[in-house]
Amino acid sequence: MKKKHIKKESWVCYLFVGLMAFICFLPLWITFSASISSEADIVKEGFALFPKNPNLDTYQYIIANKGRMLVRAFGISFLVIFIGTLYSMVIMTTFAYAAAQKKEVYRFASAISFFAWFTTVFSGGILPWYILVTKYYGLQNNIFALFIPYGMNVFFMFILKSNFKAIPEELIEAAKIDGAANYKIFFIIALPLAKVGMVTIILFMALQYWNDFHLSLYLITKQEMYTVQKLLYNMMANISALLSGSKAVVDAAHVTIPSNTARMVMTMLTVLPVVAFYPFAQKYFVKGVTIGAVKG
Repeated sequence: MKKKHIKKESWVCYLFVGLMAFICFLPLWITFSASISSEADIVKEGFALFPKNPNLDTYQYIIANKGRMLVRAFGISFLVIFIGTLYSMVIMTTFAYAAAQKKEVYRFASAISFFAWFTTVFSGGILPWYILVTKYYGLQNNIFALFIPYGMNVFFMFILKSNFKAIPEELIEAAKIDGAANYKIFFIIALPLAKVGMVTIILFMALQYWNDFHLSLYLITKQEMYTVQKLLYNMMANISALLSGSKAVVDAAHVTIPSNTARMVMTMLTVLPVVAFYPFAQKYFVKGVTIGAVKG
């Protein structure tokens, strides 16, 4: 009876998780369905689960008219992910390792932890931030503007700090007795033992850089520096940002501009890299969440 009861509870959990997964998947499917529909069907009947006359006309239309812009935007986005994630991890790991030390090792450990926490509670606001990064740091219309302001994520830093604190003190003491300096302990012992947490933070930071459009919205005005998200944002705000300068606009009197389907196509092009990447990274998310849950 007990086994049957447990099995019934498992099925309830499976059904609930499956229902939540379906609810999360449904908007993505509707977006995909709209992206392969015709503009006339969308205007006439609205969005549907299944397109009546599926086609790839809008995909071909966008690639033909703005293919170079898309390739450049994807290239900039991937470059920002690579450089920005590396830059953020260097800052956060070193900061977290220093903050995780005891007062006997580093007397300012508590002070820098408080300083990091303080910035999450109080901030100067968007206008002073904008003046600082543009006038004094010169972060405008260059690649550095797309990742330097996100160098430190305090929440992720505290997660890394917890990983470093979980390292057995006996191991650190043994390394010091053997004559290892602090930098050797950091690179040879601390970083490998905090690998699971670091990989999880790397994945979250990469996702943050990919989804971000605020930095490009505030700091980028040159079209050749647009990221994929900025391109998508412009298109959502005004479809002419995607279609400007194309031959179809000149012949607009004879061609129906695929405004609705074009938005859906751009959304799919933005989401697909994440959807393709997530299954390979899922095990690291699970490990990152469960690390420290079982002690032995």
